[in-house]
This record gives sequence, C-alpha cells and structure tokens, in this order.
Amino acid sequence: KVGQGAFMKNREEANELARTMLAIGKGAGRNVIAVLSDMNQPLGMMIGNSLEVKEAIKTLQGNGPADLEGLSIHLAANMVLLGGKAGTYDQARDKVKNILASGQGLKKFEEWVQAQKGCLDLGDPDFGLRPALIKKEVNAFKTGYIHSIDALQVGRLAMSLGAGRERFGDIIDHSVGIELLKKQGDFVQRNEPLAIIHSSHWQGVESTEERLVNAFNLTDNPVKTDPIIIETLY
Repeated sequence: KVGQGAFMKNREEANELARTMLAIGKGAGRNVIAVLSDMNQPLGMMIGNSLEVKEAIKTLQGNGPADLEGLSIHLAANMVLLGGKAGTYDQARDKVKNILASGQGLKKFEEWVQAQKGCLDLGDPDFGLRPALIKKEVNAFKTGYIHSIDALQVGRLAMSLGAGRERFGDIIDHSVGIELLKKQGDFVQRNEPLAIIHSSHWQGVESTEERLVNAFNLTDNPVKTDPIIIETLY
C-alpha cells in the first residue's frame, strides 16, 4: 500500500521496500511477487471491522465496489500463479474470476466461518453481525467533484469511534466505523450525503462529522481517478 493512508507514503520508498522483500524471499528460495496499490483514498467504501467484513461478503456475492474487487482479483490471480495452478497471469485471472462468479469463493468463506464456530446469515442485511446503534449522514458543504479523500484522516476518525486502538488496552467496538457514499471523481451537490458515521453513542459524533467533511477535497473541475494498482514487481 502506498499513499496517505499507508505506512509507505511515496512510490519510491514503497518500491525500495518491495524490492527488498522480493530479495529476501528469493534468497530463501521462494517465488515472490509484490504489488504496489494506491492508498491515497480508502479502499472500498467501508472503514471499520464489521463494516469491512460485510463489504467483503458483498464482494464475494459479486456486489462489491469495483476497486476492492479489482485489487482482490489481481492479488488472488498472482497467488494462483505462484501456486502453480495456472501457466500465465491471464489464465490465473480468468480462473479467479470464474470462481468468484460461480459462488465458490463465497462457499469457501462460509466454510471458514463454520470451522471457527461462527454464524453467517446470508439472509440478513448485516449477515448476522451486530450493526451500530447510530447512523449519521455527513453532507457535502459545496457542489463539486471529489478530488481526493484523506485516507489517513478517515482511518483516524474510525479509530476514534472505537474501530481501532489508540493505546494498549482499548476495547474495540466491531460495529462502528465510516461508510463512504462517494469516491474520487464523483460529482456531488451541496448537502448531498458523502458518508455515514456508524457509532455506538452520540458523544463525539458532531466533531467526527466536522472532521470527516474536511477529509473530502472538492474541486470545480472533473477529476481523473487514480488507478488502484500502481505496479506489480516480480
């Protein structure tokens, strides 16, 4: 991952780290592939534990966001290639796409959940996961095109709601987080919803709303979206 919301902030440093990891893997006699992916805006539409699980299930059902599905297929195809289950990347990608479309991927996920004594309810909109008690829409402060979304800020806001730990011992609330309704390149009208805050209490929601609005950078001109896959190194 490369960008604002990642540990590696620029492509040069990420490329150096990737090549170092490739050298370590190959030095240990392993076949290794490194993928640099864009993290200047959040991947997918959900930020938060249960929210991201729900999004993953929807992606396995064929209803996930395009960027998440595209990156997942690319990563899975490279794993198939490394595992010797396909002769070329294109063959591996076709294999992954066919498995996804057939429902085999979702079936395997169900098996994982059952093996860990979990409960997955595909007939429930929340798939059996506890939803947040409060949902608060966050609206655009002006009309324009979304130039960028500060992924680091959005991640920090989700953490402040309880989706992550600020310090050792903090209790994680799996139901909370942030749901994006718009992404880079989208056109929005003033007061149109940009996102939804999922919280377990009203305390802090107002300040989270103010900071979340500021994470969206709007411009008057159309915006070209950045590719999610920056580079694949072999």
